[in-house]
Amino acid sequence: MVFVCSESNDLWGVLKNAGCVYPRFENLPAALQKAEKDSCLLVLADDYPAPRHVIDREFLEEAKVKSLRVYIEYPSALSGVETGEPRLTEWERIVTTSDFFSPAIGRDEILALHGCWLLPVQSKKCHLAAARVAGYRKAIYGIPEEIFPILFHHEEYPDVLVAASKLSNFVTGRYAPKETWRKIWERLLGWLLRTEGPPRLDWQMTVRPAFTAEEDVPRDVEEKAYKRVIGWFINHTLYSPAFSAGRWKGVIEGFESGIDYAGRQRPKTWPRSECISETGMLFACNWMLNKNPESKNLAGRMLDYILSSPDFLQNDPEKPVYGLINWYERGPAFYGAGQGRIIISALGASVFMKESRWDEAILRCLLANLRLTGPLGFQMQRFDYPSTFRELGWRYFRDEYKIINFQPHFQGFLWAANLWAYALTGCRSFFDRTANAIRMTMEAYPDKWQWTNGITQEMSRMLLPLAWLIRVDDKPEYREWLNRIFAGLYADMQPCGAIPERLGSIEMGRYPPPSSNEKYGTSEASLIQENGDPCCDLLYSMEYAFIGLHEAYYSTGDIRMKEAGDRMADFFCRIQVRSEAHPYLDGAWMRGFDYKLWEYWGSSADTDWGAWCVETGWTNVWIGITLALRKCGRSLFDTSQAERLRKKFPALLEEMSRGGDFSRGKDTAETEKLKG
Repeated sequence: MVFVCSESNDLWGVLKNAGCVYPRFENLPAALQKAEKDSCLLVLADDYPAPRHVIDREFLEEAKVKSLRVYIEYPSALSGVETGEPRLTEWERIVTTSDFFSPAIGRDEILALHGCWLLPVQSKKCHLAAARVAGYRKAIYGIPEEIFPILFHHEEYPDVLVAASKLSNFVTGRYAPKETWRKIWERLLGWLLRTEGPPRLDWQMTVRPAFTAEEDVPRDVEEKAYKRVIGWFINHTLYSPAFSAGRWKGVIEGFESGIDYAGRQRPKTWPRSECISETGMLFACNWMLNKNPESKNLAGRMLDYILSSPDFLQNDPEKPVYGLINWYERGPAFYGAGQGRIIISALGASVFMKESRWDEAILRCLLANLRLTGPLGFQMQRFDYPSTFRELGWRYFRDEYKIINFQPHFQGFLWAANLWAYALTGCRSFFDRTANAIRMTMEAYPDKWQWTNGITQEMSRMLLPLAWLIRVDDKPEYREWLNRIFAGLYADMQPCGAIPERLGSIEMGRYPPPSSNEKYGTSEASLIQENGDPCCDLLYSMEYAFIGLHEAYYSTGDIRMKEAGDRMADFFCRIQVRSEAHPYLDGAWMRGFDYKLWEYWGSSADTDWGAWCVETGWTNVWIGITLALRKCGRSLFDTSQAERLRKKFPALLEEMSRGGDFSRGKDTAETEKLKG
């Protein structure tokens, strides 16, 4: 076997590490001359994504005379094959289109060739193709008519295999799944060598889980995982907002799911309020845990940015959105789920830092959300200002808009924030509407629940409000609700601690899996195609189950919930990203993890948050904060600020009630009592 490639080529390096050293040349004539009769020759694309080698008919004929089997990838010109200008795939994935790799790999199997640049060619003898296909590991709707051949036999020279992209880039480009690409290359080498026993390949993934599922982990693995994620935030996510003179700090949203040909993921710099406030809480917790003054400083500047800057705070008392926090910088869109997480993060940070300067902003935000919550305790999924309101004020949403939404993805965190607010202020409105909405939601469980990307995330986000409902009003009925949700999640939990994503009834799904090849990549979507796909979601489900289980144990003392949390903590520590090649990912967690492949993988159909995306908030904060709470042995729910907040609450209640009583009936009397 003779190679035309540089010494840095992935395939060459993997074979060399396996003890298989073959002649290597950097030009075609020398390699062709060296190749012995009945041997093989590999011409690899070291200038990728720029095509390099010109393969003329003279070369092909000489190879034929020597009875060589030849593999050529990504040539700039190839006699007998018309190649177009290189193009970059967008939603196409790689799929097997023949039995060439059988029995190891069958037809219609899906692979990821990240950052795939390909040469548009035509072929009737195609074995791998780039195509827009839906499915988890298999093209569930078959192969579409429009495909781009990636690996094919030359029609005039059957002993020549041609790749229209760089298949030998599998380590650098982080091609996935690893095991499938290993089988691909072992079959290719077996064909080239005319043997059934080619060299067994193995390599270390450049972005990989910190530990395998089976190996022993250090006793202090949770502490180390926590320190690594704190380091990841400090080293790779922080920024200073423009024109802030350094007084505010933010974090980027994270890193995009798309992986380029060099294995890189680009930062997503969109400033989002929930990501920044949640990170502020994490740093505040780090201050409490380790007394690191840098963490205290960062936490303060992040919460100041979200709760006081015009980029995020709605500070005009004449607007119905007064007191709310913009979803993104200067973006007046408001999700109750995001508002709830901002409030909880700010409350948590103020507890950890023993800080009072955000009290008024937190209480005002709570009241702003309460006055946009309907009589039944539900809130619209999203408000946009001014389009949602038009001629309507907040009283319409509070008094008349009897919306019902059995979707904890959008409601759960605001319910949890309201219950914490009730414990801190004593204002009954926070409890009554929330308890009613939770009751209706649990009575509708599971058949009438809507789900967003999966039913698992709805169940996961229900744990926290149910846990805190018990903290403020411990009733057997409430415990039964919590046990019912816990039992559903626990039944799905794997021995390794993963909870696989599961779909509810398709007609109840907001973002179900794509229903055709054409719909792949056209909207938000689940990571799985169908129930049974072994993927867990660390963006929408697992991390919220983690904090939910932690708080549920502190609310109930139920040892089953602690055991489930322990298993989940072990799982998170094992799958935390380890990467020397891409340090901006080292110490973080991505969205989709396949616990059977034991690598990050999923049906990456989501238009923006695919399987490999990395989110600062949502994913990494909630794993980090739960590990920290476990370390210091405490609950997030804390009422040590109650006396201080109850003194400040009446004035803010009156302010937010301008133009009429904020609360009706007994709440009016309660307001007077609070003022007194």
